[in-house]
Amino acid sequence: MAGLKQIALAASLLASLVAAVPLVDKRAIYTNTVTDIVWITVEETTTVWVDPSNPTPAPAPVASTTTTVPAAVFAAATYSPSTLSTAAVVPVEAPSSSSSSSSSWSSAAAPAASPAVSPIVAPAPAPAPPSSSPAAAPSSSAAPSMVNVQPKDTVGTDGTCEGSGDACQGDVTHWDGGLGACGWNVDTNSDMEIALPYAFMGTQSNGNPYCGRSVTLYNPTSGTTVQATVGDKCMGCVDRAIDCTDALFNAITDGTGDGRVSGIQWWLN
Repeated sequence: MAGLKQIALAASLLASLVAAVPLVDKRAIYTNTVTDIVWITVEETTTVWVDPSNPTPAPAPVASTTTTVPAAVFAAATYSPSTLSTAAVVPVEAPSSSSSSSSSWSSAAAPAASPAVSPIVAPAPAPAPPSSSPAAAPSSSAAPSMVNVQPKDTVGTDGTCEGSGDACQGDVTHWDGGLGACGWNVDTNSDMEIALPYAFMGTQSNGNPYCGRSVTLYNPTSGTTVQATVGDKCMGCVDRAIDCTDALFNAITDGTGDGRVSGIQWWLN
């Protein structure tokens, strides 16, 4: 019986201990967030193309703020209370700390006579260059002159065409005018102008020595003579053929031309 009592006592003690032990909660879930910061260095290379025709301008000179001994002497020599603004012409501007030292140095040198400060006169502005104006076309709208010129016994298609003694002969055609190789506008309806063959006139256009020269055209069939001016270059004319404005073409052909007339003589006056 004693053994049963001990067992019962032990069981009661165990039951009380079990009742005193707290109950275990369910497993709790914790979220742990880890943030990693990664620094990435990216190197970039930029290629700059420099146009040889546009050179890089030189950087502007930086004004130096260093006070030199000659500048300090110059400022002291020209400093006076009434002409303080004149001292501003010193090319090197001294700092505020050096200005006080200059003032004290000037007061120490007061017994010396201060030189007279002459007013600074700004140079007169340079005259503006004359404005360039386009070359004026020589007047060539004169009415055709009726001169009694006899047909030349000898005319060529490869001569110099200088003067009536070396007259040239070739076909004459006409063009619509416009801006010619000599640098001015040609009015085909009113100007008496011709375009010389390109092989005769040469490769030069503006400033060509033939531009503006007076020319005489002669029609052996009708005896009509017309004065004209060189105002353009004919790229399609061969030998000594020339191109005329509409007004000149109608005058030299007496209004009977059909676009191309052969046998017209011409020479440079």
